[in-house]
Amino acid sequence: MNDLSWEREDDRGHFKIATNPTLVDHDFINLSFASEETYWAKPLPPDQLATLLSNSITLGVYEIQLQPNIPSARSISEPSSPRTPSSTVQEQSPQQQQLKQIGLARFITDHVTTAYLTDVYVAPAYRKYGLGKWLIACCDEVIEAHPALRRALLAASPGIGKPFYEREMGMRDVVEESGHVAIMSKKRFRVPGE
Repeated sequence: MNDLSWEREDDRGHFKIATNPTLVDHDFINLSFASEETYWAKPLPPDQLATLLSNSITLGVYEIQLQPNIPSARSISEPSSPRTPSSTVQEQSPQQQQLKQIGLARFITDHVTTAYLTDVYVAPAYRKYGLGKWLIACCDEVIEAHPALRRALLAASPGIGKPFYEREMGMRDVVEESGHVAIMSKKRFRVPGE
């Protein structure tokens, strides 16, 4: 599950979602953890953040920025007159893709039976682009890729979050399973270094 990726391009830009851990921008993750929108998270020291990410499936949301390749200076051995292009060959200037991380979603998982979705975040400048819905659709694909899935979990705000995840992922409130399951938690925020 660490090599999944999706791309889309529209009038607002070219975007990619990928589970490749080498693409994740640790500084962006800590900035997102420091934002008021992620009230449940706090920035972490680099070693703890690396451990957190290595034990998760992180879907990074990236804006693909195309950078033109700048040709190197001509060597003395190159002809001084310009080449005449062939009528059958169209020369294109190659471009390099540069990825700017603009969002994330993270799964805590055993990769087989259980997946807990957390830390869903899209940078404020990129909201209202439909990227959040697209990210959640990709998360749903990651959940479905678990070969013997028993349960996928998440915690959401009752106002906006609950109806969003019900609609977009088919998630249900565990209260609806009253008498069959109790989801329990212990909540504590500890600042690193305390």
